[in-house]
Amino acid sequence: MHSSPFTPRLLPFFAFCLLSFSLFAGEDEPVRLKYESYSIGFGRGNVYDSYLSPLKYEGLNVGLLYEEMEMLKWKDGNFSFQQQYSADLSQTQNPTATASNLTLLAEGAYTVYYRFNLNEKFQVFAGPQAGILTGGIYNSRNQNNPMSLKLNLNLGLSGIAAYKLMIKSQPVRFRYQVNLPVAGTLFAPQFGQSYYFLSDNENIFFASSFHNHLAFKNIFSAELPLNWITFRATCIHSFYQTKINHLLTQCYSNTFYVGISKNFYIIKAGKKDNKNHATIFK
Repeated sequence: MHSSPFTPRLLPFFAFCLLSFSLFAGEDEPVRLKYESYSIGFGRGNVYDSYLSPLKYEGLNVGLLYEEMEMLKWKDGNFSFQQQYSADLSQTQNPTATASNLTLLAEGAYTVYYRFNLNEKFQVFAGPQAGILTGGIYNSRNQNNPMSLKLNLNLGLSGIAAYKLMIKSQPVRFRYQVNLPVAGTLFAPQFGQSYYFLSDNENIFFASSFHNHLAFKNIFSAELPLNWITFRATCIHSFYQTKINHLLTQCYSNTFYVGISKNFYIIKAGKKDNKNHATIFK
């Protein structure tokens, strides 16, 4: 069979065209920006733990909040993954100011969201969440049992409503998020049992749900771009309650946070920014 003499000469040309097409296609693909925020907050906290005292303690609360969120390359590109870490330290006193509690609670939440783009300004996110809470309460008056330890592992649900409001030519982004643990496991000693003898107890971990563990976190935030940074103001109402082994614990706080947020991605060596960016929040 006779072959055309032009075919070998055309092969490098076709290879060059395919390579150029793939490069231009990669440059046209939107770059998914990662969202991060850092905040510090001050507010009021209320602590009641019947293992330590029959009285409710009230006082100041200091909080730290970190959030990271990025889009996932799943299906239609509307899936995202959020990591959220918080720590609350409160110094509270009983009504007569004769004793104090020092409470430290740290939380981590990991959520996969699906994004619903309702219009150009309004978005709704919903998805399952896995979380962990750990920490403890120290009472200055108690001698034998001065501490109450907390440990919870949870599976739950989370939702976000995000809205962009244009004030003149400046965008202000408002967001409301709710985290709701549904089921999991928690650590709980027996009534009157000392932590020195926890090994004598057959079971110190229990299945948890709404009947013995009720917790939720409401997060309201507003973000305003200012030159090269974005200012973020956040108000968090946090509620945590366990009722098991005839012991009741309630910790709730209202804390106002200020911080900054940013959208970014890392440019690999030898690549340029194509300026075609895709953000999580409009």
